[in-house]
This record gives sequence, structure tokens and C-alpha cells, in this order.
Amino acid sequence: MRYDIKETAREAMRVELANAALDLMVEHGYEQTANELADALGISRATFFRHLGSKEEIFTAVMIGPVDLFAASYAAASTSKVRSWQIVRAAFDTVTAATESAPDRMRSRYRLIRSIPSLGGRLRRARFPQIEQLAAALTADGYEVFQASIVATAAVAVFDQCWALWAADEGASLSEIVDRAFAELTLI
Repeated sequence: MRYDIKETAREAMRVELANAALDLMVEHGYEQTANELADALGISRATFFRHLGSKEEIFTAVMIGPVDLFAASYAAASTSKVRSWQIVRAAFDTVTAATESAPDRMRSRYRLIRSIPSLGGRLRRARFPQIEQLAAALTADGYEVFQASIVATAAVAVFDQCWALWAADEGASLSEIVDRAFAELTLI
């Protein structure tokens, strides 16, 4: 496998800029222009568009994460050929931990996203590659292709619903909600 340092550095810069820009939008509103965001970030408009492409891309870069995020988490947890929803649930451990490390920040971001209807559809479309990667990891672990696709799609939908429930309840633990949801799936 070839390791591309320039591409890794570019992606790290993109994510860092996206996080800072999203925090600015949470604080000052989505109505800020790309020029205003670039000025507040201390970068040129050209740099903003080179790394982020659009204001909407900020949300995708921050809220979706790497394409292989769920697949990598699943692969790290799956040490046997035992199939269960609890093992699939491990695909979301990395995101759950990151979310719970900054709950106020993440809830604020989620509220902003919910206030802009077009972003919900964009984020759902951006999830497709993650679902495909998770399905590929499930297939590599012995699931049939059709079964892996269905399980991955259902698992990501369940996780996204858990996130919405968590964001609406200031006292909730995302980890507990995800645990409960995947336990419910086990009962079916």
C-alpha cells in the first residue's frame, strides 16, 4: 500500500478547516458567506474553496468522516466469525466516543444541521460510501453480499436515529442509546 503524505496532510487540513468553519457557523449562523468564513479562519477565499468546495461540504467533512470509518471500527472488533448485531454495533464505537467527548459541541452542530433541511439529504447521500465500505467489511467477514448490504444499511440507519435521539435529550448517553438500539435488534 502506498502512503501519500501530501494527500494525508491535505485531508487533515480539510478536516481542521471544516471543524473550525462549522464551529463558526454554529456560533454565528449558517447565513455567513464563504468569504466571511474564510476571513474568520484567516485564509483566502481560494484556499477555502480548494479545501472545502462549498459551505455544504463543511458538514460532510465534519459529520460523516472518512469513508472507511465504520468498516475499520467493525473490522477491529470482529475477531471471530460469530455474527451478531452486537458485533456490528462496534462499527460505531469510534464515532460514539468522539461524540461523547464533546457533547455540547456535537449537539449544537446537529441542531444547526436540522435547521437546514437540504443538509439532511446531502449527509444521507454522503453516508452511501460508508455503508458500502461497512458492507464490504461484513462480506469479508463471511456475510453474503446481499445480507451484508442489508445489515450495513440497517445498522447505519439505526445509528443515525440513535444520534437524533441523543441530540434531543441533553442528559442522554449516546453509548447507552446505541447499546439499547442494537439490543432491540437482537430481540427481533
